[in-house]
Amino acid sequence: MNYRHACNNAFFVLFLINVAVVSNAASARPVELMPADRLAKFQKTMPPVADPDLNDIMSSDDTVWYDKYSMIPGYQDSFGDNVVLPIGMRPNTIDSNLIDLAVPGGHADVFFSKGQFHFPFGRTGGLDFSSNTFVINFWKLPRSGGKILPVAWTKWEPNQYTHRYEWMFPVGTVFGEVLFLVDGTDYYCFEIRTRTRYLKGWTVDIFRPFKTATDLAQALERKRKQKASWESDAQIEALIQHLRKPDTLASAKLEATHFAKSFAKVNGATDALPEVKDSSIFKELLRFTVFDSVKGVPWKQNGSYTTFAPSSMGEFGIVPKKYEGSMFEVSEAFCNRCHMDAGRPFKDYYPKIQAYGELWGEDDVFSWHPFEASDFVDSAGKVKNFNNDNRNFRQDFVKAGIIEKYDSKKHSSTFYERLNRSWKNYKY
Repeated sequence: MNYRHACNNAFFVLFLINVAVVSNAASARPVELMPADRLAKFQKTMPPVADPDLNDIMSSDDTVWYDKYSMIPGYQDSFGDNVVLPIGMRPNTIDSNLIDLAVPGGHADVFFSKGQFHFPFGRTGGLDFSSNTFVINFWKLPRSGGKILPVAWTKWEPNQYTHRYEWMFPVGTVFGEVLFLVDGTDYYCFEIRTRTRYLKGWTVDIFRPFKTATDLAQALERKRKQKASWESDAQIEALIQHLRKPDTLASAKLEATHFAKSFAKVNGATDALPEVKDSSIFKELLRFTVFDSVKGVPWKQNGSYTTFAPSSMGEFGIVPKKYEGSMFEVSEAFCNRCHMDAGRPFKDYYPKIQAYGELWGEDDVFSWHPFEASDFVDSAGKVKNFNNDNRNFRQDFVKAGIIEKYDSKKHSSTFYERLNRSWKNYKY
């Protein structure tokens, strides 16, 4: 066993120990969002991670895990008076006729399909064309003096027709996304993303099993020796040769088809890896290779072309088919292209539908909100209590002290600062 394999195994053993601790101490978490058996299923598939800070976060008793089933995605509709004009929380699965009856075609302007916004706000960046993927999220609040610092909320009401809840995450808050490839009932993590709050914004990072094309080529050459069918597989050999060639990059562009003002076109490059039908070699590499930060490290460069991650022509590879992460530079500036618009009014993109609320999220985070799902959406994904303000804070959040009304005397400016965006302070 060589040094790299020994390190991989050591990290993996340590990670499994950490996962066991998390599972046994589940009741110590501030709140539980995912059912324990479902969470355990995902935790068993987590890869080993080299970064000690990320390892600490993912194994911490303070880290809360959720997915789209345990925190129902939704957005606020803050335009109205709650008498004649309704306000409240709307699920992303909102019925199209609730918009189209008043504004024909309005639902299609906002949503790609029922439950999914158009790019760039629809799915985790890069997955819009990937069908066999799933994402779970983690969220960790910081502590000060041994106590968890809460999310601080305010209500923005500049006039009788604007009634929006806003919130601030304290400095040190970490959000993460774990991206999986799905094969039947099996899940394989291919990427972990993090956002960490500092006073005036968020730092970002991405963790993958292979930083560069050369790293993957070397791993495949080692791994294929472990099984005769891999060693003789012409498609694996072709993939290795592709990875070692610098001239495999093709020009590509990434741009919004809707929400046109939100995302300036990116001219970049993609590296589409050839298909390998025997996906078992990828499954082992994804399961056991140590993940590390790829921030500041291009996947491959050739002349004026740079790509930041591979894409794939196969249904199951080291990344999803048609993965667009290749166009995403791992930097605060790039990620802010989208995240800075969390909570922005639809009217900024489509003035004709100003009465239908704002993008999901707040404080530069899309996936989180503090509202009780059962008060605004039913089991079929339809709006509940549409004609009344249905935004009620989750009582488990309130009882755990992880959300509080903002008080400048209590919530120190050392930890709390409202992020000022050009579109904020709007009123209907």
